[in-house]
Amino acid sequence: MIAESVNAAPQIAALFADGAVAYQTREPIAANTLLPEEQQFIQKAVPKRVHEFAGGRACARAALAQLGFGEVALPMNANRAPLWPHTDGFCAAVVATTSMIRALGLDAEPADSVRPHLWHRICTPEEITNLESLDAAAAIEIATLIFSAKEAFYKCQHFLTGEWLGFLDISVTLMAESFTVRPTRSLQITAAAPGPWHGRYLRVGDLVLTGACII
Repeated sequence: MIAESVNAAPQIAALFADGAVAYQTREPIAANTLLPEEQQFIQKAVPKRVHEFAGGRACARAALAQLGFGEVALPMNANRAPLWPHTDGFCAAVVATTSMIRALGLDAEPADSVRPHLWHRICTPEEITNLESLDAAAAIEIATLIFSAKEAFYKCQHFLTGEWLGFLDISVTLMAESFTVRPTRSLQITAAAPGPWHGRYLRVGDLVLTGACII
């Protein structure tokens, strides 16, 4: 059964190739919505983490139900995956069958969250040069988009390769409503899906959302 506060998110699904289904919520989801196999992972968690954990799984189950899957538990493995995309007051999940989309990654961030003191950890020198040419407000939003796009791509490629990527291992070029990701070093994902790779983004209220997929 889908929680009343969990809603279909066609705008988020549109960030991906055909076949993606997305649901979102902005309401806290109670721990009692979790299946027994999932509750063991939050026994010592603080309330914020419980709501994130439950919200992600509520969204994912709703999306899986739309694809015809029954109520299935979504536990964590040794590396704590799956880690469902969330930010304070917002939670979403997107799913697809691997016959339609081999891998996907979704990220959501407050639109003004990546301030200049963080740029050197997230952005390549070329990206920083471009940011410094913008006015302050625009630069912060673009920096946040770059950060979010890299997060979405990381999640996408990690499903296929298990490889850890640093922010400086890839560069992002933004276009209107889309972005391109290019490697700055040799990456395992190129064996399965040669780059460059592409994704989409949108602004929803005070959030930016990015999606990357490999078909």
